Amino acid sequence: MMKRGLYAKHRGIHCRFWESGNSYVLQTDYSEELLSKGFKKYDDIELKDKVYKEVAFIDIESAFEVSTFCTYKGFKFFVESILDKGIYVIRPLAEAQIHFKDFERHGYDPVYEVEESEIEEVWEERKPIDEFLFDTEPIVYIKKIEKIE
Repeated sequence: MMKRGLYAKHRGIHCRFWESGNSYVLQTDYSEELLSKGFKKYDDIELKDKVYKEVAFIDIESAFEVSTFCTYKGFKFFVESILDKGIYVIRPLAEAQIHFKDFERHGYDPVYEVEESEIEEVWEERKPIDEFLFDTEPIVYIKKIEKIE
């Protein structure tokens, strides 16, 4: 699963979150256990696999912004999305654009679709959000190259 956006930790659970008036809305994957912790099911059928909870600022243990990156052919790429069949949609960063001679220009964004097996590493970079405690690892590897020694 790929993460991107704002995340908060509440009672040890990482959730997407956003501000709503004077409170914050937490959203995560559905589980029966979470219902006993104050999370609610959505009425919308499209969100049947998610639950949400409104909390106060003080209830958020840590908050951060997440972006997912990968290495492909030795260069760093931003992961836009992961399609159902294990296809990664990735966007080259500056060094990769130079190497592949594929630059952003006049409305063109270089984007590649590559199979998961072609991806060398995948990781999340987590950055603090002002006013919130940042109590998490700044980089979390999802797929890491195992080096044989």
